[in-house]
Formats: sequence, C-alpha cells, structure tokens
Amino acid sequence: MRRSGESSPPAPISQADRSPSRDWQTLARLFPYLWQYKWRVLAALGFMVGAKLANVGVPVLLKSLVDAMSFKPGDPQAVLVVPAALLLAYGGLRLSTSLFTELRELVFAKATQGAARSIALQTFEHLHALSLRFHLERQTGGHDA
Repeated sequence: MRRSGESSPPAPISQADRSPSRDWQTLARLFPYLWQYKWRVLAALGFMVGAKLANVGVPVLLKSLVDAMSFKPGDPQAVLVVPAALLLAYGGLRLSTSLFTELRELVFAKATQGAARSIALQTFEHLHALSLRFHLERQTGGHDA
C-alpha cells in the first residue's frame, strides 16, 4: 500500500534512451555553460590525465619492484637501495593518483556549480516569462488516481 507522500520507483532507462548520440547531444548543450570556466575545465582535464597516467604507472612500477627483488647475493647496495627507491616511487605514484583526482574535483567544482546556477537561472527566468494563463491551467503535481 502506497502512502500519499511516496512516489513510484523510477522507470528503468532503456538502451534506446541511453545512446552515445544522446550523451554527445547533452554534452554539446552543456559545453557553453562550462566553457565560461575554460581554465578550470582545462586544468581539471589535465589533472584527470595526470591521475590516469599515475594510475597506469602503479602496476608497471610494482612489476619493476618485484623484478628488482631477484638481485645477486653479493651486491649489498642492490639489496637496500633498489627496493627502497622503488617502494618510495610506488608510494609516490599511489599518492599522486589520489592527489590528482582530488585536485580535479577541487578545480572543477566551481565550474560545475556555476553552470548549474546559470541553467537554473535561465529556467527560472523562462518560467517567469510564461503567461499567467499557462500557470493557471497547468496542473503540476497532479496525478490520476
């Protein structure tokens, strides 16, 4: 039994509604709003690429770390220096992955909020520009029982 304040669950999105062409159309419509913050968008893209490169570098460096563990028993410098340096580099890459991701979020947040504010303001202005008759005849929130 449904209570008066509850709504029905959202309808599942069909594959036809979720096509790549619709995604590109949406991005094309949002692009002018985001491009007002072009340096932030470009910096966020740079941070995203940096995070992806660091993320790809982690397993490669881990492979080098494991391979470096097969050293010659007579070389005491290789026993300590190579694994320690590779471990530090591994930790640095892991840290940089998180750092670049957080920097991207920090830089892009203002662009996202600004674009959302612009779109909301245009929607609000459009609703106010509609005729009074439209608002009086429109039954928003009403549903059939």
